Amino acid sequence: MRKLLYLLALVVVILIAYALIPRRRGQVVAATIQGGISTLDLMEGRADWLKVVRFDKPLDVAQALSKGEVDVAVITSEMYAKFALSSRRGLKVIAAEMMQNQAIVGVDDIGALKGKRVGATTASGTFAMFQAYARLAGVRGYEVVDMPPPQLLTALERGDVDAVVVWEPMASKLIAEGRKHVDFTDLARRYVGKQPVMLVWVATDDFLKRPDDVRAFLKLRDQAAREWDREAPAILKRIYGLNDDEVRVLMKRVRIWTGDLGDAREGIIAAWELAREGGYLKVDESTLRDLASRAFWRG
Repeated sequence: MRKLLYLLALVVVILIAYALIPRRRGQVVAATIQGGISTLDLMEGRADWLKVVRFDKPLDVAQALSKGEVDVAVITSEMYAKFALSSRRGLKVIAAEMMQNQAIVGVDDIGALKGKRVGATTASGTFAMFQAYARLAGVRGYEVVDMPPPQLLTALERGDVDAVVVWEPMASKLIAEGRKHVDFTDLARRYVGKQPVMLVWVATDDFLKRPDDVRAFLKLRDQAAREWDREAPAILKRIYGLNDDEVRVLMKRVRIWTGDLGDAREGIIAAWELAREGGYLKVDESTLRDLASRAFWRG
């Protein structure tokens, strides 16, 4: 009996010792689009368990998520909706990241686009948002010139187009030059009545089965969000080659979400509704309602 008690005591000591030993965090692979700003720019290098992967195209991110090659990704709200509606993968929104900050640069009112040439990347959700706002404003009669993002700035500077539809940091590069512009936030205030969420963090179903890693990742992201105003300027200059004026404009325009996911839910759904209005999501309202019922992680 005494030997059994000794054995049990030894087992308890071993279990306690094992619990106290620091365990190495599992690697978390986070994806983003090349050239797109987010709190991931601040998070990179802060944890040895975080690996950052940058892709050239949104489709590359979607494929990586589908194959399970990445655990989490920061993507546009409408891209999440398109992917979630077309894939069997149980992708969940785990955090809101950034409010809408796209702009139409080259005019000071959306109504001034009539008869103008508008440069845009038509395969993007941002273009769908623009189309939705144009329809809500009753604006017609403009010509769309499709081009990849890197060509938008030079096309406007050369006069090949009269206006461009852009996002950050391209928007701030142009606005810092003193160019006329219309912010999507102003259009949302006027025609939607709520502010859409532009970027969200999404996670694969496999990653969500690792709750300790999920919590560690969200804690790191939340810390970066709280430090954004202080830390982002120097990091954005280094990564994206922005000058002081461009950074100053960007920091005034960009709003990083620091609240709870639940409080951002309506803004995320508003982005889906605009994407549907603009033709990016070809589904009915009931489909979006169904998506809203299962899209948000409740961990």
